[in-house]
Amino acid sequence: MSASACIAYIGLRFEVAPDEIEALENRKDSRQTSARSAGLTSYWGNFGGDTESYVLFIGTQIGILGPENTSSVQLVVQDLTAILSDVSAKLESIGIKGSVGLHLEWLVDA
Repeated sequence: MSASACIAYIGLRFEVAPDEIEALENRKDSRQTSARSAGLTSYWGNFGGDTESYVLFIGTQIGILGPENTSSVQLVVQDLTAILSDVSAKLESIGIKGSVGLHLEWLVDA
């Protein structure tokens, strides 16, 4: 059994439609494969618990905070700036558009 956690990601956040789940499960979603080719990571899951609200993050994982994970994450300004710049450049190189930012999302243990 897993516990609830907070996912911290720098990059882009996408709402996932029901017809996209199978490709994500098989790691064949075009955003996932493009991210891998650029040296980025992805994380997806049901962030809605019983109400099923799937989200996909593309970029760089900063941390997973919670009882079964780490208790804190710290980034100094220089590291944060470097990660934002790197992720933005890599996303641009693979043609995935959007406003890169810091995303914190609560992952409910359902």
